[in-house]
Amino acid sequence: MKTDEKKLKKITQENPFRVPEGYLEGLTSRIMKQIPAVEEPEAEPISWVERLRPFIYLAAMFAGLGLFFRAVTFLDNTDDAVIADTLLVSSETPELSLGIIWDEGLSDDDEEYLDYLENQYTAALIQDELDSEP
Repeated sequence: MKTDEKKLKKITQENPFRVPEGYLEGLTSRIMKQIPAVEEPEAEPISWVERLRPFIYLAAMFAGLGLFFRAVTFLDNTDDAVIADTLLVSSETPELSLGIIWDEGLSDDDEEYLDYLENQYTAALIQDELDSEP
């Protein structure tokens, strides 16, 4: 066992690897000589069409969106049968005014009904005024 311990101490004290003298002094230059030179390609000039291409694509996209929305609003203005089949909702509200009704003229039944409503409304207002007095 004593001999094995002596051998172990001897091995751990010495470095078994050695570098030849002068090996590291010219290592970088020798490696660079062995690597082939890489030629950098010349930069090609960019034409004005290639510079404008992203803006042309952007304009085409907006034009396509505009046509799409125009088609959607065109479908919205078609006849009622087509609108009933689609999920589009009309954002237009019909403008109704009493002036249109009066200009067209009312039938006798319509005039009688409007008079009845006016009388009922007036009676309700008068009753509210009487009830609110202390």
